[in-house]
Amino acid sequence: MSAFGLHGCSVITALTAQNTIGVQTSEPVSEAMLREQLKALDSDLPPAAIKTGMLGSASSCKIIAHFLESRLTAHDSLLICDPVLKSTSGSNLLEPDALDILINGIFPQVDLLTPNLPETELLIGKPIKSIEDAADQLLKLGVRSALIKGGHAEKGDCSDYWTDGTEAMWLSSPRIETKANHGTGCLLSSAIASALALEQNMVQAVISAKTFLNQCLKSPANVGKGHGPMMITRFMDREEDRPKVVGEIADLASACGIADPSPQTPESTTPATTKHSHLRRLSRIFVGEPIYFITTNAKMRSPILDNPTVHNILRDEWENTLDRYGWAIGSYVVMPEHIHFFCKPASHEACKLSDLMRQWKQWTSKRIKKELRLDGSIWQAEFFDHVLRSDESYSEKWNYIEQNPVRAELVTKAGDWPYAGFIHYK
Repeated sequence: MSAFGLHGCSVITALTAQNTIGVQTSEPVSEAMLREQLKALDSDLPPAAIKTGMLGSASSCKIIAHFLESRLTAHDSLLICDPVLKSTSGSNLLEPDALDILINGIFPQVDLLTPNLPETELLIGKPIKSIEDAADQLLKLGVRSALIKGGHAEKGDCSDYWTDGTEAMWLSSPRIETKANHGTGCLLSSAIASALALEQNMVQAVISAKTFLNQCLKSPANVGKGHGPMMITRFMDREEDRPKVVGEIADLASACGIADPSPQTPESTTPATTKHSHLRRLSRIFVGEPIYFITTNAKMRSPILDNPTVHNILRDEWENTLDRYGWAIGSYVVMPEHIHFFCKPASHEACKLSDLMRQWKQWTSKRIKKELRLDGSIWQAEFFDHVLRSDESYSEKWNYIEQNPVRAELVTKAGDWPYAGFIHYK
């Protein structure tokens, strides 16, 4: 979850004694402790998405089922269920009498179930003859969609199958031979929950999570005598890690991250548009490498930016941003009271966008106040952004601001000012 720039909170249902060789023993936490953990988090840190893993005992399943029923009824949280029934080494991680509670008490609330092949057979009560048929049988247990993981299959590719009963897809990747595969199921389901919390739809979230798992499997931690952990780094969304996706999905190209084929340049003839994605204040690490459109305002909407000296300071600070913080500034436009700009992470070590904005505001404020002999704050504390997705290209947003009548008036007033309007760094 941290790799997706999120803050993950855990409710411990059971304690285990385990290492890379296997799980030696486990025992559930007390009912009172489980209830208090749920109460503590729910009163202070309400989730955007919930993922369940090892539940352990029948009593724990009952408590979790009751909590989820009340929470999901009152709030719009998505639920991912990783039905942890046995460890990779074969140890039982769910009491036999808890299975009925899991199916009847929790499954009807589940947005996505993520069993592996052995877990699927346990849940449907018979050997798998057809993955597609097995997935349909899982849906009959009450879950809204199912992802059957194919890591246990004995063949070259690792293929997973997802369906919600209406749409379906296969996700296939070359099998990565490694002993660093401890916790792959937990990692995958957590990544799906993270992508959903970042407002991806279910299909996109499953593809992102599979991509992230492939990324991590290529980075062994090289510890322990058995199946050790992976090195977890920031989600990079690299093309070489993405699975091959085949299926009956309404918008498969968009879900797979296939870019808009139109030229992403200021010279594009794409018509201007005022269509916006959801605007929100961010303080997280961005995933992947799309372009972000940011707006930040001067304090009290002051027209202080309508000044050639300020323009020079802004240009200098943007040019220094790449070396300082690992971000690339593609272009920006200065209005009298606010700035629009486009940027993206230029390196894997890029700081959070919130940190970038805070540092940039500090440097520009210091210089502007010194040059113009001003006191007090220059910038408003917040900034707003959205991602330029495949249906809203860089050129569309460029044209939208280029044709803004306020910007046109500014250019007329600015005359020979060298940095009024867009600065584009190739």
